[in-house]
Amino acid sequence: MNFDTRGQRVLIFENDRAVLEMLQIRFDVAGYHIMCARNGMAAIEMLGVMRPDVVIMEMALPEADGFRILEVLRQRYGMPPFPILIMGRALGVEDIRRAVALGARDCLAKPFSGADVLTRVSRLLQKRTDSPAVMASAVPAPPPMQSVAI
Repeated sequence: MNFDTRGQRVLIFENDRAVLEMLQIRFDVAGYHIMCARNGMAAIEMLGVMRPDVVIMEMALPEADGFRILEVLRQRYGMPPFPILIMGRALGVEDIRRAVALGARDCLAKPFSGADVLTRVSRLLQKRTDSPAVMASAVPAPPPMQSVAI
């Protein structure tokens, strides 16, 4: 995938130090600008002052879980103006439905590989830039079709 990651801001909310370090290294090497929080309250504070390009969030955060963070974002924006990838070890179908209803756009079960999470985030960011509004302004309209008499 040849997606330019320079300057893309990724917020990672993860309480497991080993997973957080792996994600930081992977995204740093890929050229993303990374900011991290290890608990839900710090995550909510960060989201109050930053506008990320994408959020990667463990749902089982201490102090305020992922659902609380999604609810805060829903109150602030309606639907979050950036893609959110949720992750967790024990996400059930109802958890995923609830997270999607609150604005999450993708889900990743733990354990996962660093390559998997990079691919998911790249896809989320690509979809964001491929939205119809962005595409309409970036691509000229095709010429009108002409009929030919035979």
